[in-house]
Amino acid sequence: MDELTKQLILDTQQGNREAFHQLVALHDERIMTLALQLTRNTQDAEDVYQDVFLKAFRKIHQFRFESEFYTWLYRITVNTAFNHSRKQSKMHIADPKAEDGLDPLALVPSHEQTDTDSQDIMDQVKQALQELPKQQQIVFILKHIQNQKIKDIALIMGLSDGTVKKYLFRAIEKLRVQLKELRYA
Repeated sequence: MDELTKQLILDTQQGNREAFHQLVALHDERIMTLALQLTRNTQDAEDVYQDVFLKAFRKIHQFRFESEFYTWLYRITVNTAFNHSRKQSKMHIADPKAEDGLDPLALVPSHEQTDTDSQDIMDQVKQALQELPKQQQIVFILKHIQNQKIKDIALIMGLSDGTVKKYLFRAIEKLRVQLKELRYA
């Protein structure tokens, strides 16, 4: 963790609101992007974004410097998006494919590409990802799309490193088989 972020956290823990505003400024774009990817709706993303920083402010005294600050915010964002999705699914008919209304495939970026072969490959990967159990989808996407480290994924999801590795291994094995089947279909 860089010294500026560490000092801002320490200052915020001592009650300095301006330090917290600076922390928000350092991380707001990434958190908003993640919230948009998770919710796929601007209004919902703004609600999640706001809740994330309210929760972070209330719980900043619990931050123990055992992980990167962004990893801590990332976990709060994912959990807040899940909770927001659950609340929304109680008000609306939930997507039957997603047990809690949150589609982990929303984390996979959509690119408008001129190369149709690349787009076809991406479509096949998304189709194969849909066949994975949700935990495996999330771990695979966080590792290979979001470029998160195993230890950070474990913190974000509240799992052990070994469990994350197990999910990742199983996801890769299943994807390998599914993509091979799609290619020869």
